[in-house]
Amino acid sequence: MKSVEVYQVDAFTRQSFGGNPAGVVTEANGLSEEEMQNIAREMNCSETAFVLPATDSKADFKVRFFTPSEEVDLCGHATIATFHALFKEGKIKLDSKEKLVFQETKAGILPVYLIASDNGELDRVVMGQTLPEIIRTSDEVSEIADLLGLKASDLKLNNLPLQVVSTGLPDMMVPIKDLNTLKKASPDFSRLARYQKEKGFVSIHAFTFETEDPNNDIHTRDFAPSVEINEEAATGTANGALAAYLIENKAVSLEEEKIIMRIEQGHIMDRPSEIIAEISHDNGKVKDVKVGGSAVIVMKGKVMW
Repeated sequence: MKSVEVYQVDAFTRQSFGGNPAGVVTEANGLSEEEMQNIAREMNCSETAFVLPATDSKADFKVRFFTPSEEVDLCGHATIATFHALFKEGKIKLDSKEKLVFQETKAGILPVYLIASDNGELDRVVMGQTLPEIIRTSDEVSEIADLLGLKASDLKLNNLPLQVVSTGLPDMMVPIKDLNTLKKASPDFSRLARYQKEKGFVSIHAFTFETEDPNNDIHTRDFAPSVEINEEAATGTANGALAAYLIENKAVSLEEEKIIMRIEQGHIMDRPSEIIAEISHDNGKVKDVKVGGSAVIVMKGKVMW
């Protein structure tokens, strides 16, 4: 009988039972791809991460990410969860206020920053993402509104476009006129899954500038039934893409070269999350994308087969 130790980690929260849960296997060397997929299906989190020895000398760790149904190139909340677990295991030491390591992923070799608190403990994990690619702009407003159970007039916010943007994974940014309308969104998940697969993107990332918490800047909901995730409580990659999209479309003030956005998500699922996006730009041209947050280990055990 084989076994492997696995964690469940709530990411983008400082409290248990909040944020977005991810499975994490910190010692995945020797596992086959089929075994990783089976473990991810058994964990039944939106993503489970598997840590392997790096195969590229520029990276410290190799990380593979699996949904219950398939492997994906990158996952933001599972990255936060993974490096929180690696720190807790002592595999990463905080020898400075900001510890930089690199993860090898199918989206490339990406930086991960572990930020220390004043007492030397881990405060949060911040992941670097690839520079944004605006893959396409969609004019199918009525069709997308119908897929979300909304009207075309609901998808209007400061004349912002519907765009598929990637900072590691392609997600469609969908502006919604206000918070109440976003809360009312009730997607037809089977139809939406077919549409996403046909159009070649992972999720619809719907957002508005009205928030539950006045200290936050943006409220989001993320729908990805194409990879068997009807709705996620927190999405690192999609929120990184959203922040870059807002810069590229000049939807926020560009006075500062580094812009920080506080993004809330998961409230409708009773798993409130806070994601911090940091964007550096030059006159609206994005130069750097980072997304970060805190995490909590809520479960540790073994999967046996």
